[in-house]
Amino acid sequence: MRILTFIIFLCSTIYNISCFNYKGGLLWKAEEVDFISTQCQESIKLFKENLCTNGQDDIWALQMLDASSKIPIGILSYNFGELGNFNQCLKIKSKNYVIMGKYCLGNIAVNTSAIDEDSIYIKSHMYMKTVLTKITVGIKLNGNPTMAICIPSNCTDDDAKKLMSSPELGVSVQSVICQTIENVYPELTKEAIVAISVLSTLILIVILSTACDLLYSNKIENLHPILLAFSLYANGKKLFKIPRRSSNLSSLDGLRVMSMVWIVMLHSHSVYTSGPVSNAKDIVNFTNSFMSMIFINGDLACDTFLIIGGTLITFVYFKRQNIHKGNYKMSVSVVLKHYLHRYLRLTPPLAGVVFVSATLLRYMGSGPKWPYIVNNFEENCKVYWWSALLYIQNIFNVDRMCVGHSWYLNVDMQLYFFSPLILWLLKERTKTGIGILIFTSLLSMSVSFIRGYVEELSGVRSTYYSKSSSDVYMNTYYLKTETRATPWLMGIILGYILSGKKYTEIRLSKKIIFPVWFLSLGVMLTCVFGGHNTLRRPEYFRLQNAFYLAMVRPSFALSVAWVIWACSTNHGGVINKLLSLPIFQFLNKFIYSMYLLHVTILYMIVFASKGPMYFSVFYLSYWFWGIFMLSFGLSIIWVLVFESPMMAIEKIIFSS
Repeated sequence: MRILTFIIFLCSTIYNISCFNYKGGLLWKAEEVDFISTQCQESIKLFKENLCTNGQDDIWALQMLDASSKIPIGILSYNFGELGNFNQCLKIKSKNYVIMGKYCLGNIAVNTSAIDEDSIYIKSHMYMKTVLTKITVGIKLNGNPTMAICIPSNCTDDDAKKLMSSPELGVSVQSVICQTIENVYPELTKEAIVAISVLSTLILIVILSTACDLLYSNKIENLHPILLAFSLYANGKKLFKIPRRSSNLSSLDGLRVMSMVWIVMLHSHSVYTSGPVSNAKDIVNFTNSFMSMIFINGDLACDTFLIIGGTLITFVYFKRQNIHKGNYKMSVSVVLKHYLHRYLRLTPPLAGVVFVSATLLRYMGSGPKWPYIVNNFEENCKVYWWSALLYIQNIFNVDRMCVGHSWYLNVDMQLYFFSPLILWLLKERTKTGIGILIFTSLLSMSVSFIRGYVEELSGVRSTYYSKSSSDVYMNTYYLKTETRATPWLMGIILGYILSGKKYTEIRLSKKIIFPVWFLSLGVMLTCVFGGHNTLRRPEYFRLQNAFYLAMVRPSFALSVAWVIWACSTNHGGVINKLLSLPIFQFLNKFIYSMYLLHVTILYMIVFASKGPMYFSVFYLSYWFWGIFMLSFGLSIIWVLVFESPMMAIEKIIFSS
C-alpha cells in the first residue's frame, strides 16, 4: 500500500501540470491555498507565468521543473531514491527577476489510514490503484522514499515541506533539507582556518624533520632524536621494512588483516545500501539470501580484534615476568606507564580524524544528502570531541557519537583500564583470577541474553523483521562494553596459557588435531550463517534471538582462540603458514588507520552522490575493493603523519 500511495502521490503532484487547464500539482496548491509564505506565492506565480509563456530567452521555470523529481523508472523495484538534478537546480538564475534555484530533498512518510478515498487524486488513478494493490512488500523497508523539488530561493524550508505534503493521500514530509549555491560552497569558518593552519604547520614540521634527517643525520653524531621523529624517510624505512619475526604469535598479523577486510566488507554493504539506490527490491532479496550473512555478520571481526587484544596483554606481561624471573612488579609507575602507552598509541590518529571531521568535512564534498554528513559527523564532533578522546562515547552520548565506528576503541580502552588488576590477580592469585575471568564472561553473556529478551532484539543486524528499532539494538547491546567483554576476557586467559612454557610444549596427535580444527571452523560458519532464519522469517522468536545474542560472540571467539593456540604451538599447518605470510606483517601496520578512515570515506562517497546507485553483488564487490584500496592509500599518509611520529616520541619519553 505504501508503494501504491507513493506512486499516486508522484502522479498527482508532479505530472498534473497543464499551462492552459491547470488543476493539479504543486503549483496549483501554492496558488489556490494560502498555506505558504507571501514571497513564495509570488515566486510561484512568476514560475507558472514563465513556464506557460515559454520564457523566451529566460527559461528558469522550465529548468526548475526539469530539475525536480519525476516518476522514476523501476518504481516497482522500489526505486524510491529519486534525487532530481542537484547541480542543475543550483545553477538556475533568472535573467529578469531576482530568483535563483533552491534544491529541497524531502523524506516522504506515508500514513495509509489517513487517505481520503473521495479525493480527486485517488479517483483519478483508480485503474492504477486496482493494479497496484496486488503488490505487497512483505517487510518494512529501511528508510522512507525521497522526493526532490527545485523551487525559487525565496521560498523557505517550511514552504518546501508544505508543498511536498499531501494530506489527502496521507503523505507527509518528515524532514526536508534545502540547499542554495551559498550553502553548497560556504565561506571558510574560523574553525576551518585554524584547522588548515594547524595541518599546514604539521606538514611543515614533517618536511623540516625529513630535510634534517636527509641532510644532517650522517654529519652530526648527537642529533637529538626528537628532530627526526616526524621524518618521512626514517619512519618510512621502518614502515616498509619487514623484519624476520621469531615470535610464535605471527599468525595474529594475518588474523588482523583478514578481520579488517571483513569489517570493510560489512561497512561497504551497510553504507552502500543506506544511500540512494534505484533497485531497493534487489537489496531486500539479497539481504534475505544465505550469502548476505557474510556481510551482515562482519561485526564478528571486532570480536577477533578483542580476543587478540586480550591475548597480547597477558602474553607480553608474563613474558616480561619470565625475563625478570618473576620480579617485574605492578607498581604505580608501571601502571601509569601502562595507561599512558595505550593512550599515546591510540589517540593521535583518532584525534586527527576527529579534528578534520569537526572543522573541514563540510568543504570536502556536496550533494543532495551532503548535509547529513555536516549535521551528523561534523556537528557531533564539534560538540562531543572530548568524549571521543576520552573513549567514553558508548556511555554518555551514544546517539551522537563523533566518529561513530570508534565505539570499538571505547570498548577496548575501557577493558584495558581493568587489565592491571587482572594481571596482578593472575600473577599473585592465579586460580582466583581465572575464576573471576570465567565468572565475568558468563555474566557478560547473561547480560546479553537478558537485554535481548527484554528489548526483543533481533539476533542479527537487520530491522526487516526485528521487533525493536536498530537504535535500541545498537544502544543496549551492540555498542556496550558489558555485552562485548567475553571475547576480550577469553583472550586474557589465552594469553596467560600461551605465555607458559608447559602449555606451549603440548603435542597433540592428528586424531585430535583434525577433528578440533573441523569443529572450530564449523562453529565459525555456524556463527556467521546460523542466524539466517532469524533474519528472513517474519515470525519473531524471542528466546531463540536472545540465546543467539548471548552465544554467538563467545562461540566465535572460542573458535578464534583455537586458531591462535594451534598456530602458536605448531598445530596450525597450512593455515599457520598462510596467516604468517610477510605481506600480512606489512599490512598489519596500517590496520588501525584504515579502521579510522574507511567509514568516513564511505559516507563521503555515498552522500556526495548526485543520483541513485544500482545495487548488485558485482557492484558491491567493486565498491568494496575500491574503498579498501583508497583507505589503504590514505592510511599510509595517516600513519606517517600521526602514528609513527608519536611512537617515536613515546619511545624518547619512556627511554628518558
